[in-house]
Amino acid sequence: MKKALLLPLMLILFISFGFGKAPYTEFKVGYFDPEASDAGYLFGLNMGRMIDESLSWSFEFNYFQRTYKRVTTIDELRLPSGSAVEEKALELEYTTRIIPVLLKLNWEHPLGYQSPFYLRASGGLGWQMVWDKENNFVTGEHQTRFFHGFGWQAAAGVGIGISSSANFFVDLFYNSSTAKRNQETNSVGLPTWEEMNISGFGIKIGVSIVGFGW
Repeated sequence: MKKALLLPLMLILFISFGFGKAPYTEFKVGYFDPEASDAGYLFGLNMGRMIDESLSWSFEFNYFQRTYKRVTTIDELRLPSGSAVEEKALELEYTTRIIPVLLKLNWEHPLGYQSPFYLRASGGLGWQMVWDKENNFVTGEHQTRFFHGFGWQAAAGVGIGISSSANFFVDLFYNSSTAKRNQETNSVGLPTWEEMNISGFGIKIGVSIVGFGW
């Protein structure tokens, strides 16, 4: 499966570098609500090249992290000064990290003649990876589970020019992916696996700089 995806990816990359025009880079921050985890902040970097005045191709890298901690109070103290102090203990800590890597096609169009505002939309395909780290200090269990799988992402938004080469934008997006691990055959010959649904909606805001990038 990975080899099958690698060949078209290399071909697209070769064609894009050969015919791409001005480079650009987008720096993004946002909020993402995947099915398998609580919502959290998202950071992104999108780098690509213009194809014409409306279309571009790019590679986008996103990083999402959400941490859950279970903390209990094991003692309460009263200092000589009269201040109250609580002694805490960390029992559980779970950290979920999601990293989608996407090859994207992007579209932009101004909202009128010489208007600073424009519409934007994009779609991307790629590989999505999840690291789910568990630290159970009660039982002494510490492990990291790795999931991965194919996924796609679609976005639509608006932007405004803030200089001759920079734009500010806001995008709403939907990410679709089911990441898997431990794909094997059980004792009765049935295929089995573990999976994590990381599909969900989110929002990104950021700055795009034309002329900066590869």
